[in-house]
Amino acid sequence: MTHYIFKEGKANLAPVLLLHGTGGDEHQLVTLAELIAPGHPILSIRGRISEGGMNRYFRLKAPGFRQENFDLVSLAIESDWLAEEIKRLSEKHQLDSHHFIAIGYSNGANMTLNMALNGKFSFSKMIAFHPMQIAKIEQADVVKTDFFLTNDPADPIVPRVWFDALVADIKQAGCQPEIFKSSYGHQLTEDEVNAAKNWLNQ
Repeated sequence: MTHYIFKEGKANLAPVLLLHGTGGDEHQLVTLAELIAPGHPILSIRGRISEGGMNRYFRLKAPGFRQENFDLVSLAIESDWLAEEIKRLSEKHQLDSHHFIAIGYSNGANMTLNMALNGKFSFSKMIAFHPMQIAKIEQADVVKTDFFLTNDPADPIVPRVWFDALVADIKQAGCQPEIFKSSYGHQLTEDEVNAAKNWLNQ
């Protein structure tokens, strides 16, 4: 069974997809989304992987958020599952699946970015809080997505080199991401949420 939340919004506004961080759930980002995109329909889906009692979107091969520990087989399987669930739930709730605004944090941001860059799902806009490159993308698909990324160069979980590698992948896909520099490690801050709202309203 898929755990998710759907909140109705104005029919003329693009739906918002929410993907939580490690240990979060479908409730984690709802209030944040209401601040960034008030009035928009919201679809928030919980990752179906549980490791150590913590919800995630794909498995780790070993403890620690390092590239060598990411299970890329699990990532591919869960990306396919999530793409199908987004389509199924969009049809169920009469959402326009071609114009989703994705908002993800950490593990959820990594998942949406991987889906977009590997052609698993197309988003019109993407707000990714504290993402990183999961694996080198040799040939990113050309995507028509506007990207807003946040990062603290001193983030203890996301090394600067892996964030820069992600930005390079996005540019390789033909996009020029907007980047907001945070200064509170891996934490979400009011400043970056406000910056994301202003970017979306441009």
